[in-house]
Amino acid sequence: MINAKTLNKLQYFDILNSVGSYCVSSMARQKANDVLPATSYEEAQRLIEETKQAYDLFQYETSFDLSVDDVTEICSLARVGSCLSMKQLLQVMRALRTARYLQAALFTDYGIDTSLLQAKAYALYNDKQLEEDIDFAILSEEEMNDKASDDLYAIRKRIKAINADIKQKLQSYTKNGEMSKYLQDSIVTMRGDRYVIPVKQEFKSFVSGIIHDQSATGATLFVEPMAIVQLNNSLREAILEEKAEIQRILQAFTDRISPVADRIATAVETVSDIDVIFSKVKYALDNKCTLPRINRDGIIDINKARHPLLDKKKAVPISVKLGEDYDVIVITGPNTGGKTVTLKTIGLMCAMAMSGLFIPCREDSVVSYFDDILCDIGDEQSIEQNLSTFSGHITNLRDILEVCGAGQLVLIDEVGAGTEPNEGSALALAITEFLRRSGAKCVITTHYGALKEYSLTTPRVENASMEFDLKTLAPTYRLIMGVPGSSNAIAIAAKLGLRQDVVELAKNNVSEEKLSFERVLQNADEIRKEYEAKLDALADEYKQLQQEKEKTNKLNGSLQNERDKLLAGSREEAKKIVAKAKEEAAELIEEIKDILSKDTVSDKDLFAARNIAKRLNDIEVKQEESDEIIFTGDKVDFGKLKVGDVVYSRKLGVQVRVIDIKSRSRIKVKCGGISTEVNADDLYYSVAEVNRSKKRNFSTNAPKTQINTRSFGNEINVIGQTVDDAIMAVDEFIDAAVMAGLNQIWVIHGMGTGRLRAGLHEHLRHHPNVAEFRLGAYGEGESGVTVVKLK
Repeated sequence: MINAKTLNKLQYFDILNSVGSYCVSSMARQKANDVLPATSYEEAQRLIEETKQAYDLFQYETSFDLSVDDVTEICSLARVGSCLSMKQLLQVMRALRTARYLQAALFTDYGIDTSLLQAKAYALYNDKQLEEDIDFAILSEEEMNDKASDDLYAIRKRIKAINADIKQKLQSYTKNGEMSKYLQDSIVTMRGDRYVIPVKQEFKSFVSGIIHDQSATGATLFVEPMAIVQLNNSLREAILEEKAEIQRILQAFTDRISPVADRIATAVETVSDIDVIFSKVKYALDNKCTLPRINRDGIIDINKARHPLLDKKKAVPISVKLGEDYDVIVITGPNTGGKTVTLKTIGLMCAMAMSGLFIPCREDSVVSYFDDILCDIGDEQSIEQNLSTFSGHITNLRDILEVCGAGQLVLIDEVGAGTEPNEGSALALAITEFLRRSGAKCVITTHYGALKEYSLTTPRVENASMEFDLKTLAPTYRLIMGVPGSSNAIAIAAKLGLRQDVVELAKNNVSEEKLSFERVLQNADEIRKEYEAKLDALADEYKQLQQEKEKTNKLNGSLQNERDKLLAGSREEAKKIVAKAKEEAAELIEEIKDILSKDTVSDKDLFAARNIAKRLNDIEVKQEESDEIIFTGDKVDFGKLKVGDVVYSRKLGVQVRVIDIKSRSRIKVKCGGISTEVNADDLYYSVAEVNRSKKRNFSTNAPKTQINTRSFGNEINVIGQTVDDAIMAVDEFIDAAVMAGLNQIWVIHGMGTGRLRAGLHEHLRHHPNVAEFRLGAYGEGESGVTVVKLK
């Protein structure tokens, strides 16, 4: 078991205080402040699993009612039959309600493992009928419902009637002109529980009744008229009956609670226990803590951990490994560099995990269960015990060395410090070697160079250092594993303004061996930083490549799906065109058969047959090369676009070459002999072409502008466009057709509602390059196509 002194040194109780602030009830807050690390590995595993299940549950439900009063004393009173007050009954009622709601919430199936929380939920005793009866009967801590019982209702009804009679009789005194002159005021008041009227002292003999009180000056007497004495007596009796009935109801509730008082008390304890577990979750969420993996082998692998009491935005995270490749870590580095905080962070991460708390580090972190954590951190000077700082440390170390061994974590700050350097260094070496042989896992901080050398040559001992920026002469608070650090005392002294001659003298007093060793350390540190910078750059590049790969895979998958849909649509369209052509051909053949089957065939019949045969020859499904473009890249970067680039136009459905760039919305492109203007948002990189041979009519239902190559590129499809967009596209196409020397084009607009056709016809009537136009003939698309003759 970890002793309180160690936990206090690690600031463990400050963490508990933060956890307790998330608790709902005062009982839970007290329990949170009393949480201690588990005393067995199995208990530690159970505690961390409880928190994990509550954490998972919080992804689905967060509005748990955990508000309960401490009813332990109330249940004790009920157990022995001592009548509970209305306030106490309301507290019991709220406890029953909270237990019922919480049990229902925990037994809800969320599709996740909540077995440990459900095991606690079985202890949440609740009695809905008792809860509802108390809630109905008691309106507040001092008021009971009239309908709490039939007798209480009848008594209170009688009290109201008596009160009304008394007031009526007394008002006859105050409103009677003869009597009113004897009264000090025309009011009715009470003395004790009796109704009285204020009578002037000098007229007391004129009002028959009982005097109950007088004013401070004696000028007014408060008299109960004889006419209402009996009514007041009746009121008094009714009030006593009311109190007796209320007491009876309270006792009846108490008697119902008495047999289950222990179960109610247990339920409230359980609610507060669950409150503590949920407070651990709330603390973890607010402080960005993660679930640690816990083992019993002394292995620690903490990644990007920060001390939870430091500012999240400013704290520099540390990463530490211990127990797998080495059992002892010796941390060196300058003062105020973060060595002590590192020690506390390591110990605190383990203590928190052993208490069922998540820890502020990366998700893949590992901590160990330890039978005990022993530490010597901070100034142990004690005036009362007549101990110097050195003596205080030695006393602590004496106690640690007496009990340390396998299954324990030892944390020592500035081992051997506070005495003559040579003796302190020798003592530090001896203590470190003893700890290594004891089997304990140890983290030690020091300034002694001998310990650095010891760490480099001793098996299962690892160096570590707090990073120091030699350029700024300031610590970075980063822990660097595997590299011993330098105290940099002389450099820091010079930075802080110590006389230069004194600094130079100090340098001369340092042995050449130490200077050489420090230079080796500095060179090693520079190589490490350079290596880390390259690793970081490679990691960033790898991350970018992974992101690009994921993006490309996702895009290619999406485009493959789009390509498959387009191909399927095209095949379906081709089938329809072929089927229609066959149907038309069959009809024409039947017409010819009908003509030729006549007994006498006239010249007129032969002329009709020749026309039908001509129409039959015109029905064909042309084979043409279909350039099916699948665009697989991103949109064109307008800033990098230049004349001559070959890109894909989504609007035109073909590859185009950029021939002029006027603005973002006016980019002139060319496809074959036809040029037009498009918007930059219409252009894409990385175009893959797949040539397909398709049977198709020149009519199509594609919902986009498409310039085909039929009859030297003499048709344009504007089906699905607005009138304005279609007019703009047709104008561009007519310009290109005139430049190409065409004298006739086909505009495919479909039949639809006729609005698009009417708009185009109105525009074509006034077009300077249009000689005439007509609807398509049979076999040309009929009313779905307009044939335009150019000037």
